Amino acid sequence: MGRRKAVGAAIFALSMAGFVAYAYLLMLSEWSPIVLQLSVMMIVGGILGVISWIGYTMATTRPSSSLVYFDPAAAFSPPPPQPQGPDGPQAAGGRAGADGGEADIQSPAGGYPPCPPSDSPAADAGRPAAAGNAA
Repeated sequence: MGRRKAVGAAIFALSMAGFVAYAYLLMLSEWSPIVLQLSVMMIVGGILGVISWIGYTMATTRPSSSLVYFDPAAAFSPPPPQPQGPDGPQAAGGRAGADGGEADIQSPAGGYPPCPPSDSPAADAGRPAAAGNAA
């Protein structure tokens, strides 16, 4: 903890000394006009640099297929009816009914494969063991 405090105190002292030097150069020295011009130029350059970086990133980044767009019309309308096969929704490729059978989950086009059910051993394969459940 002592090293962190020492580094913090050094950063504080250097920033205060930098401010005092800047105030002297800006107010009391013959370099005042050039110091003011350089300060304004650096501020404007920094702001325009951030704006140009945002524009460059927007122009060169490929669109993500995982973006979710909010459609108010679809959000407040009832869901479309599920196709019914001769043996119910499962026969037509729908989700499992109340009987608890496996759901027929389709991954979105170009998306990630579906996650395994939460009660399967594959669902816990990447998770670290809990403190009380060491294997």
